[in-house]
Amino acid sequence: MRPTLHEYNLQKLSDLDCTAISDVLNFTKLTNRAPMLGDFVPCGSDGSPMYEPTNTIDPDNPPEIVNAHKKRLENWNQAQSRVIFKGDWNFEEADLLNQFNGYLYYEGEICLFVCYDEEIDQLLFENEDEELVSRIEDLPRQIEFKEGVI
Repeated sequence: MRPTLHEYNLQKLSDLDCTAISDVLNFTKLTNRAPMLGDFVPCGSDGSPMYEPTNTIDPDNPPEIVNAHKKRLENWNQAQSRVIFKGDWNFEEADLLNQFNGYLYYEGEICLFVCYDEEIDQLLFENEDEELVSRIEDLPRQIEFKEGVI
């Protein structure tokens, strides 16, 4: 289970060394920022969800097609490396007019509703109780970080 900000700080500060203090500051910064769609699923540079490209391509295709496919795979791998939460997350669009409105599913269950607020130019996340999740700290504690994130 993901530790709360308070639990993590107490654990690290008990060590009282420079590395622990740096870890506490980094964890605090991470958990106090707003969640992003790319924290859960691979997203492109515009923040929209990406779909995994196929791993195979006919080598007899023209070089520009082969190179474009390699570039898509490279972009996908980079987007995968930016995902910070572990588990099998999927995003399903709920609004054909706005690619950012939809549901995040975790292992088949609806976990979060995502909607884009044009007035503040920001994605908003709501939990199943329709409560606004404005910081990573406010996400359900069952949502865990991938290895190496903290």
